[in-house]
Amino acid sequence: MEQLLNQLDLNLKELYRKALDADAILDELQNKGQARHQAIFPAPSIFRVSSQRFMPYLSETAEQVSAIRQTQQFNTATLELVVKQLQLLHKTLTEFRAVVAK
Repeated sequence: MEQLLNQLDLNLKELYRKALDADAILDELQNKGQARHQAIFPAPSIFRVSSQRFMPYLSETAEQVSAIRQTQQFNTATLELVVKQLQLLHKTLTEFRAVVAK
């Protein structure tokens, strides 16, 4: 169990810096009159939160990992959701960076 939680924490740490950088770029684009999207992941989504920035999505996922750690129990559905959220964040941030780099 501890190894699984450590792996989830590593993913969150890796995504944290990427999300901060992406949000800063989105702020710059919005200040220039660009980035007029309503949400990063429009509804319906695997996230409860809806935001124009990445950090709220990462925070939601981190809260779920923290809840698993505190209770030391989890069900398969919760773990699957957290893994899907992490995968989606990794994929979207990678695609975002590729588009912005052009």
